[in-house]
Amino acid sequence: MTHRSICTALTALLASVGAASAQLVVVSDDFNAYTNGNLASQGGWTATTVAATPLQVAGGANKYVQFGTSGQDDYKAFSGPVSAVAGESMLSEFDITVSAAQATGDYFFHLSNPAGTTANFYQRVFARSSGSGFQLGLTELAGGGAVTTWGTTELAFGTTYSIAVTWNFIAGNNNDTFSLDVNGSNYLNHLWTSTTVEPATLAAANLRQ
Repeated sequence: MTHRSICTALTALLASVGAASAQLVVVSDDFNAYTNGNLASQGGWTATTVAATPLQVAGGANKYVQFGTSGQDDYKAFSGPVSAVAGESMLSEFDITVSAAQATGDYFFHLSNPAGTTANFYQRVFARSSGSGFQLGLTELAGGGAVTTWGTTELAFGTTYSIAVTWNFIAGNNNDTFSLDVNGSNYLNHLWTSTTVEPATLAAANLRQ
């Protein structure tokens, strides 16, 4: 397994699907009910593969998940698989505080199908160092010529940002679109670039070291 080289604190996670008028929440977590220590085995979080340096829950009244420079990755299954229905969208929201990132960039959040897979990773959210801060990026998956789209605005290390990623399901193959907002403002837009077709369903949220 290739481990991530990024230090990130994630303080909340919400994933929902459907039309704006009928949104269904399929996973939600603020980590506050957990004890400090390994995230895996708490609240439905499971190790993708067993490895050294598990993701850690930390903090006091307001908990967060601390990412190391490498180590175990975890996933949490949705309450039920999400079908990619044309005309609907998948919304993933979370807060992050990035303390360091490598120049080439690494991804730290993604969706997957089926839950627990070690290969089918979608909607990968990246961070890379840029100047004195970092930029976020997004790609649909790995392989098939997929290209990462990077935002051009430099974000500050040590600052907490609210991230919202929208995956728009569009009829046909290889044409879904994505948008990533930071603090409520559009940061980047991404078009499906891979020759691999979109998944029919999505099943889990994943944190990646």
